[in-house]
Amino acid sequence: MGKFRLAIGLHNHQPVGNFDSVFEDAHTQAYLPFLKVLDKFPNVRLSLHQSGILWDWQEKHHPEYLEMVRQMIARGQIELMTGGFYEPILPSIPDRDKLGQIALLNEYLKKKFGSTPSGLWLTERVWEPHLPKILNEAGVKYLPIDDTHFLYAGFELSDLTGIFVTEESGLTVRLLPIQKKLRYLIPFGTVEKVMTELMRQAERNPNGLAIYADDGEKFGVWPKTHQHCYDDGWLAEFFTALHENSGWLEICTLGDAASSVPVGRAYLPSASYAEMLHWSLPPKAFAEYEDFEHWLEMHGKMEQYGRYVRGGHWRGFLAKYDEANLMHKRMLAVSEALERFSHKNPEKTDAINRARHYLYAGQCNCPYWHGVFGGMYLPHLRAAIFENLIEAEKILTDIERRKVSRKNYDYDGDGHDEVVVRTQKFATIFKPSVGGMLFELDSYDGKFNFSDTLKRRKEGYHWKLAKAKLDGQETEEDKTASIHDLVLTKEPGLDKLLADDWYSRRGFIDHFLPPHADIALFQSGHFNEEGDFVLEVYESDKKEASNIVSLKRNGRLWRAEGIKELTVEKVFYFADDSDVFSVNYCLYSERDDIYNIRFAVENNFNFQAGHADDRYLIYDGVRKENSFLDSVVITPNCYTAIMRDDYRRLAVALALDKPAEVWQVPIFTISLSEGGFEKVYQGTSLLHIFNFHLMKGQRFEITFLTFAGPLEYMPKRFVTAQAGAIS
Repeated sequence: MGKFRLAIGLHNHQPVGNFDSVFEDAHTQAYLPFLKVLDKFPNVRLSLHQSGILWDWQEKHHPEYLEMVRQMIARGQIELMTGGFYEPILPSIPDRDKLGQIALLNEYLKKKFGSTPSGLWLTERVWEPHLPKILNEAGVKYLPIDDTHFLYAGFELSDLTGIFVTEESGLTVRLLPIQKKLRYLIPFGTVEKVMTELMRQAERNPNGLAIYADDGEKFGVWPKTHQHCYDDGWLAEFFTALHENSGWLEICTLGDAASSVPVGRAYLPSASYAEMLHWSLPPKAFAEYEDFEHWLEMHGKMEQYGRYVRGGHWRGFLAKYDEANLMHKRMLAVSEALERFSHKNPEKTDAINRARHYLYAGQCNCPYWHGVFGGMYLPHLRAAIFENLIEAEKILTDIERRKVSRKNYDYDGDGHDEVVVRTQKFATIFKPSVGGMLFELDSYDGKFNFSDTLKRRKEGYHWKLAKAKLDGQETEEDKTASIHDLVLTKEPGLDKLLADDWYSRRGFIDHFLPPHADIALFQSGHFNEEGDFVLEVYESDKKEASNIVSLKRNGRLWRAEGIKELTVEKVFYFADDSDVFSVNYCLYSERDDIYNIRFAVENNFNFQAGHADDRYLIYDGVRKENSFLDSVVITPNCYTAIMRDDYRRLAVALALDKPAEVWQVPIFTISLSEGGFEKVYQGTSLLHIFNFHLMKGQRFEITFLTFAGPLEYMPKRFVTAQAGAIS
């Protein structure tokens, strides 16, 4: 007579760009202690997946960890699994990159451990029905995936007693349904509750199978879990219970489970785990979804009808967050450029391989979405993605030495053409359809996206802020609660910083301020524009030279005395091999005299650390006492503003031919992470304000010179600029 089997899988990962201290903390608090406990229980066998990013880091900093894994593989206690080397969301990247990412991790595991994995960890379990074909072609035979996916397809939980087969075009993979109930019990429930649940399943199906597979960070990185799992001994107690119940319970790897005879065939809809689908919803739907789930629970209907309640779709994050979509489309553009380059220059194998590694690193999933983890709200993770994508493109640009190029096409998939200009120094993206903004400003030499800001927005979880507990004031019961249930805040008063920006915080945004608008009102975002320029369409001349982007809007000012017609023209000039570009503004009215105009040009830049001594602003050559990037500053009669990052040795500078009053305000978002609500610096706004009267037929002109790149390349004239210095 057979035994009931429990197959265990563990997934460990840290994002590209995460701090070494975070890697170290996760290693010492979770990854290493887990293996040390596991080593004492040789009868407990499991499958281990780690992203290539993490393997690389551990090989450099803790090679003894890899040796421990080798020993456990040799005695049959650990089976390794593959996946995308840099942990991409597989459906979000081209098929060629899916195959390449999986092959790269396979090569690493073969070289370091002699393993040829047949199972795959599906990043964030984001499944789409076309995946079986490409996974089969990559040599994948099985993958664990949530029982939630099966429920969405109409299965009953009682149906999920073993493994299933699915296919696309006749190419198959095996699916192992992960039990959500076990994911929530382990390690947050008592060991007794876990064993009671397993015994209940065994009584119903003595020869059945239960699949548990989840993040290794739950065993030491999530709040309070290190003490719970190791100091309080939960994990050792759990493994002991598994051993003591070996008479009826067999512990096996996911690969062992996958070799079983399938219990059926399944075709699953596009899905991820339930929480991910919830997080992907827009704010209103997010809150309504949560309310409905609570209603079902209150009325005892969740078990019966819960499978008909589902959130959105992972790709919904690309609609929910313009910033995530821009990052994603930047990645696709680099992938396509590398593919073209590879076909044209097959002999450039070294350059192609280096660029491909950077591209793959730029596909790391974490900052492309946001849930209970910081994700795209963390600037250092976004910066790392752009750094790798820019580095990949720079390799190709340096070889091709192409001159300045301009292309008009729908870059971001919104149905409107963008203007994409690339030089030897810059990659820039303009959106004529949205205020003629400069949406992206990348420096090839600096390997940095200066415009990588995040606008403030309402999130579906913000209502929880009012009931959040200050970290350190939680109860004993709170200390072992799941991060999906516990709500903490890292500091008081965060609710006062909540705001909802009505436009993207990018570059060369054209405002017309009402008379009463002051810096506090601007910072709040709650002011009405006098003009219709910020979000409206600018005409773009598609026949211009490749180094010129000319944008024009015939708009209106809304005044008490009536509507005033006004035209704004702005022309960007680029040179092929210069870190400086110019922006010439011309404002005029053909019909009206317009008095007391407050025209303002907004630029937003992000050097990630808002309050650091090595990141600051200089106005007209003077570094003020409150020069931090998160300071609120008013500078009258200003000609130059320089934002410096001495840590990265980068700077962005704006020099004018006319003095302006400059308002400096920080952008703070309030997001929810595994540690609770937190304030995150997302950039600094610089608003240049010009006050003037405009007589009919007259022209008001301004010229900005803009530098963005490594500090050592910044021309001296930006430091010494005074009136007329840039003319």
